[in-house]
Amino acid sequence: MIVVEQLVKSFGSNRVLHGIDHTQSRGEAVVLIGPSGCGKSTFLRCLNQLETADSGSISVAGVTVKSGQKESRAASHKLQRELRMKTGMVFQQFNLFPHLTALQNVTTAPVVVKRMNRRAAEVLGRELLAKVGLEQKADAYPAQLSGGQQQRVAIARALAMQPEVMLFDEPTSALDPELRDEVLRVMRQLVEEGMTTIVVTHEMQFARDMADKVLFFDAGRVAESGPPEEIFGNPRNERTREFLKRVAVK
Repeated sequence: MIVVEQLVKSFGSNRVLHGIDHTQSRGEAVVLIGPSGCGKSTFLRCLNQLETADSGSISVAGVTVKSGQKESRAASHKLQRELRMKTGMVFQQFNLFPHLTALQNVTTAPVVVKRMNRRAAEVLGRELLAKVGLEQKADAYPAQLSGGQQQRVAIARALAMQPEVMLFDEPTSALDPELRDEVLRVMRQLVEEGMTTIVVTHEMQFARDMADKVLFFDAGRVAESGPPEEIFGNPRNERTREFLKRVAVK
């Protein structure tokens, strides 16, 4: 489902990703952990083309973008759009449209981007709000929702584009513990249903419980990867051990 080869990304003179390689099968859940500033979020943003890598290639569900190659701008934009359509992304901040209801936030992209019939989009939107436990909040505006409810609307909005891969960039870091659990419950459900997922998180229990594979990022490189029982139970890399001691995984 996902193949990343030798992905390099710099911001000015600061190299953030140093030749990342990653493969992921359909239905796999991968969790990225590591200290702040180690490149995890940049990696996700490159995957869905919010950032353009300097070199390397990204394939998602059969769509491949190769960075650093000479091609027409139109062809490049077409590939970027196709790849972006394969991925749904949920951010740390909810980024909902404040002037639209929860249902309108969910249905706008399918109607505008995918040209979905408005009535069909509304049916889909209500189904997705029900999926995240918010069917009674369809007509509520973001200001009338808690942070956890807003994040669940954001998840429904991403799912409305019917992506093949879901990307989560620290989706619970802005929430207090009770609201965090609401969002993690929805994410667990998606993983259990077989959605191909990559999650950047400091929620170590979620990583331990739900990941098929855990990648430890350090200074723009994948320092260690493996199943959670190996990463948390017997990490081989000294930096991984130091990090896990600091976050006190039990």
